[in-house]
Amino acid sequence: MGLDTVELVIRIEEHFAVDIPNADAARLVSVGDLHEYIVKALRKQGRIESSAGVYEQLRDIVCDQLGVKPEDVIPSARIVDDLGAD
Repeated sequence: MGLDTVELVIRIEEHFAVDIPNADAARLVSVGDLHEYIVKALRKQGRIESSAGVYEQLRDIVCDQLGVKPEDVIPSARIVDDLGAD
């Protein structure tokens, strides 16, 4: 995992107050993978019932952290290959 990816994961962990172990983070290849992981973690903590709003917050973090356009942050977008994280 490169520095961009590590910083992105840290920012997401802080924003959503979830822990993403390195082994799990290494398997989160796409924006959709990351979204699913966060939703599951929040549900496990009993903090959400619906994923409404989680994707938008995640998209905003990815855009800010990686300097990409919102329209580029789609579920199938690969964090490294498509969005340019190292």
